[in-house]
Amino acid sequence: MRNIFKYGLLAMAIAVTSVGVRAQDIPVSGVVKDKSNNTTLPYASVIVKNESGKTVPQLSTTTDDDGRFSTKVKSGYRLVFSFLAFDSLSVKVTKPSERMQIYLSPVENMIEETVVVGFKRVSKAAVTASVTVIKAEDLVNTPVANPMELLQGRVPGLNIQVNNGTPGGLPSFSIRGVSDISVQSSGDGEFMMGLTPPLFVVDGIPQEDVTGYDAAGLLSGATVSPLAMIPLEDIANIQVLKDAAATSLYGSKGAYGVILIETKRGETAKPKVSYSANFVVKTPPRLRDVLAGGAERALRIMQILGNDTSAYHGYNEIHKLQALSDSLNPYYNNNTDWQGVFYQTTYNQTHNLSFSGKPNEKFDYKINANYYTEKGIVKNTDFNRYGIRAAVGYKPNDRFHLNLNLATTLTRNSNGSGNAFSQSGVAAGSAASSLLPPPSMYTASNSALSVFSVQADNQNVVYDASMNVMYLLPFDIRWTSTLGYKYGTVENEKFTPGILNANRAAWNNGSEYSYNMYVRSLLSRAVKLGIVNFDLQGGFELSSEKYSGNFITLNGLASDHIWSSGMPSMAAGRSNFSDKKNTFALIIDPQLSLPGGKYVFTPNIRPEINSSYGSQAKWAINPSLGFRWNFSRESFAKKWKFLDAGALRVTWGRSTTYKASIYDIWGSYNLSKDTYNGVSIIPIDKNAMPNPDLKPVTSTSWNLGTDLSFLNNKIMFVAEAYYKQIDNQLSSIELANHNAFNSVRSTKTSLVNYGLEFSLNVRPLSRQSNWDLNVATSLAINKDVIAKLPNEVRQIINSDAEVVNKLGSNAMGNYLYVYKGVYATDEDVPVNPLTGERLRMGGNTSTQAYFKAGDPIWVDVNGDYIIDEKDKVIVGNSQPRMTGGISINLRYKAFSINTNCSFTLRRDIINKALADRFRAYGTPVAGKVNLTGSGALTPIEAYNFWTEDNIYAQYPNPFDYTRSSIIQPFRYDQTLFMEDGSYFKINGISVAYTIPKKMLDFFRISRCQLNFSMNNIYTFSKYSGINPENVNNLGYDTSGGYPNGRTVTFGVSMDF
Repeated sequence: MRNIFKYGLLAMAIAVTSVGVRAQDIPVSGVVKDKSNNTTLPYASVIVKNESGKTVPQLSTTTDDDGRFSTKVKSGYRLVFSFLAFDSLSVKVTKPSERMQIYLSPVENMIEETVVVGFKRVSKAAVTASVTVIKAEDLVNTPVANPMELLQGRVPGLNIQVNNGTPGGLPSFSIRGVSDISVQSSGDGEFMMGLTPPLFVVDGIPQEDVTGYDAAGLLSGATVSPLAMIPLEDIANIQVLKDAAATSLYGSKGAYGVILIETKRGETAKPKVSYSANFVVKTPPRLRDVLAGGAERALRIMQILGNDTSAYHGYNEIHKLQALSDSLNPYYNNNTDWQGVFYQTTYNQTHNLSFSGKPNEKFDYKINANYYTEKGIVKNTDFNRYGIRAAVGYKPNDRFHLNLNLATTLTRNSNGSGNAFSQSGVAAGSAASSLLPPPSMYTASNSALSVFSVQADNQNVVYDASMNVMYLLPFDIRWTSTLGYKYGTVENEKFTPGILNANRAAWNNGSEYSYNMYVRSLLSRAVKLGIVNFDLQGGFELSSEKYSGNFITLNGLASDHIWSSGMPSMAAGRSNFSDKKNTFALIIDPQLSLPGGKYVFTPNIRPEINSSYGSQAKWAINPSLGFRWNFSRESFAKKWKFLDAGALRVTWGRSTTYKASIYDIWGSYNLSKDTYNGVSIIPIDKNAMPNPDLKPVTSTSWNLGTDLSFLNNKIMFVAEAYYKQIDNQLSSIELANHNAFNSVRSTKTSLVNYGLEFSLNVRPLSRQSNWDLNVATSLAINKDVIAKLPNEVRQIINSDAEVVNKLGSNAMGNYLYVYKGVYATDEDVPVNPLTGERLRMGGNTSTQAYFKAGDPIWVDVNGDYIIDEKDKVIVGNSQPRMTGGISINLRYKAFSINTNCSFTLRRDIINKALADRFRAYGTPVAGKVNLTGSGALTPIEAYNFWTEDNIYAQYPNPFDYTRSSIIQPFRYDQTLFMEDGSYFKINGISVAYTIPKKMLDFFRISRCQLNFSMNNIYTFSKYSGINPENVNNLGYDTSGGYPNGRTVTFGVSMDF
């Protein structure tokens, strides 16, 4: 019995000991990080739950300033980590751990995420409009002067074409198709479509100077896109508002869409110093092959002897051109690489330094200083930005909130011999004959020196200040007010040395200034009446903007080094009209919803009046209606376990914008010198007749959309169908020559766009995995149709730009001769049965005007056996029918790879550059050839052109120079050079690695990330030219365009 009792006590002791060991607390510690960028999350919640799922408050904790935590729990307990705007994560504890790495993913939820619509922030579940949000961390991490480049292919319906590589330049972009069919000259015989950029709103302040970014400023190169003044490092997110339900509250400013940009603010409790630097190498694209030296001379001689009227006459032509006959002359015995003279590889850098913090909930601050420099791949072109931005937030209590934003930015840029779109001087200089010596002050090729010797300096300075105030009045009425003021100056100087200007040094100076003032005040209150929740908001908006400037040219300066002394003469000068516009609007923006948020109804209206029309100004009403049904919250959807959120949206809205100026309505005076009977007068400008009946442009749109989210938000799908009609579009109508005026402005044109948009985001991996993969795709299909033309005409032909506006057809059809091949023999040429004459070219009756073997086959549409303007037809479409892209973001702990691609499908472009290659062979003899401007010859052996030994060819005979000026076989306006401009482009790839923090503690660095990126990597296309994207918005690939370079970047970013 005693032994039994003894062994019993021993067993009980062992059991009690084992239970005590099992119940012993296990120490756990680690760090909580943001999975998207590997930064630590301070003050994240660490909730401890026991085996039954109940919270244990005494063991729960929060992370410290560095995101670290430490606690003790029992085996089997769970740690639940959570942070605002991040998905929570639950981890089961089974053993001690002192180096836990917890990664939380930002919220990707169609219901919980918030967006800005109109002038308030709402949940996505309450949004009826079409809105796309792009976070800065999802963009490819590569330095660019203009952040719009990085959105290419990311937003369905936002068509971005990076069609010029000008440093600091603006890509071509539009939202949901063509909005303006007007065509204007871009200089040097080139044309472009009218610009209809969306409204950009930065931190609540509309950037009206972007909307007024007219072609004159773009082409002169004097102005810089205001978006290029915002450093990418300071952007938090970008939101694109596409339909009228989202944009109508912005009135006339937002008729073509709205893009909201939010900048970063202070977030960390401890003061944080951040520094980033990038070293950028930019290389030109593959340049064209050129025949050089003796090869060029031999080919020219062979062409003349083989195609002239006789050998005797051919030798005579050769001797007339010294560059061909005097091969021993050192001046013409060269092998100059002219492309190497003008194009270069550049080395650039960017620096960004910021101070930020949020010591408590009452105060936050951020100061950001940036420096960006970019030397163009075309010599004597560059862009430099120096800026400082400051943001301060003050919130002493829940009733008052104040945000202040200040910014000062200075940009300096040079466009060399060109403008914002083209480089005509470089195009001519790089096409010079290789027989000429390199450029110098003592050679006949000194015209090429204008690219380098001309000193051009465009300086833009912008001062920007804004304030946002919120105050909670009695009865829970919320008052918000926004004030903004911007002042900008532009100084444009250009100096041409005397040796390049007939020994008369010239100085050009342009001076401009502008200011914008903006005030918005709103009252809002939430009210519940029965089962309906009302969110009422109303107020007013007032904006004022003014622009003025002048320009002067002085010739005959005393010295190249003294620009103001001596007795120069004024060669030209003008003073621009002071343009001032004021806009006043009322804002009524209620929102209605039922309990549970199943149904949301958002009617709003904005009456607006604008001073652009002078005394003809009338109130313009901008209404919109929106409805959203969150069907995933219905009882029948509860059984769909795979569906996280689902909604249907339908909206209607109308916006108006003022395109006409007060001078279009009331006319203007011609301030140039003029006399009548010997008396000086100031006559009325007869170029354009005043028209007081002009109406504002009206944009009306319908939108039907669906938002779906599946499998715990791993798959999110958005589909939309839209119809947009633009009425009262401004255009110019030519008047008959017996009128006193040349033209009159009209608003009797209508245009329709309709299409489909799709976006799909997939995150297939578990949120608890160390791996994170996010795949985003977008696709937009758009069709544009002209619905009405002025004076009820059926079509308008622009013979200069070679485009046609035809009722019922696409907006921008090409006006071309239809090319069907090459006449193999003389017998193949059609003969007029009435006259017995062969087909000939119109406007010329000489024997050389008749077609023969080797000439192009153009369709004689009207059958008169004469090829002229009457035989041109409408063919092709210069606007893309389909656009989209794909982005892949892959992260593994401290590594991340971001990839962005875009595509454009079914776009017709004119390969004008290829036509220029053939046209260079059309003038080989003295008196016709321009050795300094178009003397370069490119190899054409790869092309199937007609010769006596190859009569069945694709291209006409390029060597028949005696008739080339009459037949013009390689003219631009023919389908021979119209090609499919579809492409798929790898826009950029960035790779980042975050160095472990334990390696940085010795240097007192809290975070250090190494970056590598490439931009404009490769383009897949069947297009025979260099780049199908590097064309103007009318689809012409010109030799004088500014090419897009490829960039490679090495960077580092650090937090202290």
